[in-house]
Amino acid sequence: MTRGDANPAGVTTHHLPRFVFDQICDGSVSREGITVLRNGQYSLRKLRLRTFAEEAAATVDQQGPFAEVESAWDLLAEAERTSPEVVEDVLMYPMVGVWLSRALRQVLGMALDTTPLWSEVGVFHLVAAAAAVRSGLLFEIVVPVVHGAVMLPSVGAFRIATSFPVGHAILRNTRHGLTLTVLGRTTSPPLEPVKRHRAAARGRIVELVFDDLDPYREFTAPLPAGPLSDQESAEWRKLMDEAWDLLTACHPECADELSACLAAVVPLSVEQQVFAASSTAAFGCIAMSPKRSALEFAEALVHEIQHSKVNALLDLVVLCEDDDVCRFYAPWLDHPRPVTGLLHGLYAFCSVVEFWYLQRDLVPASLVRRAHFNFAYRRHQVAQVVRTLSGAPELTDLGRTFVAAVSVRLAACPLLGVPGEVTEAIEWIIAAHRGVWRLRHVRPDEDVVAALTDAWIEKRGPSRLCRADLVATSPETGRTTLATLIKARVVDPERFAALGVVDDAEAAFLSGDMDRAAECFTTRLDVAPEDVTAWSGLALALDSTALRRLPEVVRAVRRSVAASTGRAPDPGQLAAWLDQAAG
Repeated sequence: MTRGDANPAGVTTHHLPRFVFDQICDGSVSREGITVLRNGQYSLRKLRLRTFAEEAAATVDQQGPFAEVESAWDLLAEAERTSPEVVEDVLMYPMVGVWLSRALRQVLGMALDTTPLWSEVGVFHLVAAAAAVRSGLLFEIVVPVVHGAVMLPSVGAFRIATSFPVGHAILRNTRHGLTLTVLGRTTSPPLEPVKRHRAAARGRIVELVFDDLDPYREFTAPLPAGPLSDQESAEWRKLMDEAWDLLTACHPECADELSACLAAVVPLSVEQQVFAASSTAAFGCIAMSPKRSALEFAEALVHEIQHSKVNALLDLVVLCEDDDVCRFYAPWLDHPRPVTGLLHGLYAFCSVVEFWYLQRDLVPASLVRRAHFNFAYRRHQVAQVVRTLSGAPELTDLGRTFVAAVSVRLAACPLLGVPGEVTEAIEWIIAAHRGVWRLRHVRPDEDVVAALTDAWIEKRGPSRLCRADLVATSPETGRTTLATLIKARVVDPERFAALGVVDDAEAAFLSGDMDRAAECFTTRLDVAPEDVTAWSGLALALDSTALRRLPEVVRAVRRSVAASTGRAPDPGQLAAWLDQAAG
């Protein structure tokens, strides 16, 4: 860990070996390949850390008790000379990556929120102290107190026992152990260590931390610790062990990849309802809400670790010349995504497809329909994005190879054996989601709407419809009740019965009475003309091409006709008229 001229010792230019790129394209990556990706991440992290330290020097007057960034750097450098592998482990701890990303923005004047600069800069002292403690160094350093605790990344937390709010403490490591001085009083508080876990099955081992302490564990501004109870901790460990047993038995290549890459799992609350999440700044980290089974846990691990691989890949190669404008439909999300986001989802969900393609033949009879649904649903989604990206001008040659490889992997997972009613339900759900997405985010061309309005009023045939390219991101999210009911009916009849159907339109649709459903959805639109769920339901009930492909145009023309004539046309009749031009 050196500072100095423009080419300090240890700065390395990384190149991605072709075999690693090929492994990534093919799916699971070997330990050797993961090491290549991790090394690239470590070099990038050290480079960002150096940039942070240099930029922090320009904000000394805003750093309060943490202005001695140089002394923290010197302590980290001493630890690296003593135990370079420890420093690497600390710096590569996922939450250090999250902090560094935020702190770098802070010192560059691009703060994401109102977290004080002095507090965020002060965390560097904690990082240095964590490395020094693990290296066995004796030291004294000023450290921040965040939400009533001193958190040493990858080590553990000290709780500050005082009713008076404090922002910093003095941490010392002496021959007699660690002490904290707060408000002039020195104590040796107990350390609450991070929850390390080791899962082993069939000769394969994975070691990770269940992080419920670090302020940056949820990839956001610093949060208070959320320590698991003993019972909760035991349940997380149990599910991890069971998931590991499943993966080593049925998906050994995925297990090998996780063994090399997974560093931490962040337990989220049930209320957050996060199936799994990751961060570009937190290589090898997965956050998730509690799972009902080892099967769900295993799926979350397999899915989310793919994002760490893609993030590391994108730091080494260029897959697309993307402007980061969110304008593309991603079937697994309610909001538009840039091309990079599509590549992420495409790759991650392809692994989910492969997971369920095998797993559906191994689950208990009670879960077979759900397994078929999960497989076919994700396969349809990934195939749709493959079509979107095929020939996309934003892709580089490597990007096209990447997408083509996913297409090959999909072809190896044919839609055989999926029950017809499951396939029908998936088609409805996908169509409903896409329709709602377009109604929320796509704005039709005003000239097209005006021409169609005139043609309707003058009782002429419609001009040929053109797709609108203008995507204006809306804050609205959420799935339709109808889609939820359709899924529950085929995969979880008990839940379907418990949910109940209170809407006449949805009840008619689910009973197969499409004429009645269309009539009821139309009634809803007469009361609430902008009801996107009613428009989506009407599209399914009528099986209208125009409503399925371009519902935003149908809605806009109806709105325009109403404004011109004082009377809104029947949406079914309008859709049938526009179907003439929607072929």
